[in-house]
Amino acid sequence: MTYEQAVAYIQSLTLYGWRLGNARMEALLERLGSPHQQLRVVHITGTNGKGSTTAFVAAILREAGYRVGAYFSPYVFDFRERILINGEPIAAQMLVEGVERCRPLVEQLRDTEYGQVTEFELKTALAFWAYAQAGVDFAVMEVGLGGRLDATNVVLPAVSVLVSVGLDHTDRLGPTHSDIAYEKAGIIKPGRPVVSGVLHPEARAMVEAVAHRRGAPLLQVMPPVNEWEQAHIPAASHSLIGKTGLRADSPLLFYTPLPSSTDSAVRLQKGEWTLDVHPRLMGSYQRHNVACAVGAALCLREQGYTIPDEAIERGIARAWLPGRMQVVGESPRVVLDGAHNPDAAAVLARTLPQVFKYRRLILVFGMLHPHEPQAVLRHLLPLAELVILTRAPSDRAYDPNALFECAQRWQQETGNRYPLQIKVCEMAQQAFQEALRDADADDLVLITGSFYLVGAWRDWGAI
Repeated sequence: MTYEQAVAYIQSLTLYGWRLGNARMEALLERLGSPHQQLRVVHITGTNGKGSTTAFVAAILREAGYRVGAYFSPYVFDFRERILINGEPIAAQMLVEGVERCRPLVEQLRDTEYGQVTEFELKTALAFWAYAQAGVDFAVMEVGLGGRLDATNVVLPAVSVLVSVGLDHTDRLGPTHSDIAYEKAGIIKPGRPVVSGVLHPEARAMVEAVAHRRGAPLLQVMPPVNEWEQAHIPAASHSLIGKTGLRADSPLLFYTPLPSSTDSAVRLQKGEWTLDVHPRLMGSYQRHNVACAVGAALCLREQGYTIPDEAIERGIARAWLPGRMQVVGESPRVVLDGAHNPDAAAVLARTLPQVFKYRRLILVFGMLHPHEPQAVLRHLLPLAELVILTRAPSDRAYDPNALFECAQRWQQETGNRYPLQIKVCEMAQQAFQEALRDADADDLVLITGSFYLVGAWRDWGAI
């Protein structure tokens, strides 16, 4: 079997969709020798930010001298980005070996009560197998969807991390913040520490209730209530509890913005401990992800693992992930970002003018079902003077004409207050060409709405 054949086999399982539930995954792993039980896992979920947080945790642990596996969902440019071993994509030959090992097991299960293994289940099993084969000290695993019934949720983690809860995948996870928080809190295991960056009051209350019920020590990540209380946390504990609604016994990890060219530098404080870190990843929203990642490192430190402050500083500074405020061109500047839900789009819209200076913004946008384009576009369209709507390279992509109707509806709802030119290009490559042709040297071209669309930039040959 060649590498191309191995990837084709994995992707052929997309035919069977994405099914929530763990029984089939556990049966597959048992037949594979239960590699997940050999691993020390940091398990990470969240509506937004879980990929960046996974990258930060993995980088911190590598800088501390550990051998680390990192599992991401989805990939952006290269399939092997999903399964990293010590910062490098899984070797092509190792992936082939894993597929050859798993394929007969997949076929065995197909004829049992468990049924057909899905693409995501096989990818996750391959990651567990590869990390066990590589003898990693830690596997940092990003959840695919939700948490409770996700294929990754077969582990007993050293620490769980819930980065955020927003209204996304409501068709599968439930219609409210509380419903979605319950699903994501499914990764919390009895007695195992959990870091929560969940800030929505109802969602935060759900996470706290699940952690309390399972006897899981909870570290809550919080932006500062105000500068004075940030500087006097012990003395102000009662007022903090009153303002945040947290349990009085919940340890708090605060983060405070620091000035920086990337708009992501942050000061962290837990009790008397403080640390300033300067991420390479850009955007103010990365401060929250950094704090969640450092919270995980502090929990591991409390368990006896050696993770010096210097390793945290270096890991945060060196961590990188494609498709997150990634600059891939200058004059005009071209930025790739995989924002694909309303919360991510809102943060991106706030961050762009803070990080970049530009005359006009040209938006290239494509999106996949079941995400709601109207809710995403309302954050991004006010920034743009020209928007080019296109089809992301996926069977689940929205027709660009449907996106055009969403943009027109937004214009009507806003009373045409914003000067906006709208174009439709059926193919992503055509949209990229159109954007660059229309852009002047001091403009910014933003390609967003889907990681599939972001990935198409490299396939086009631009990077």
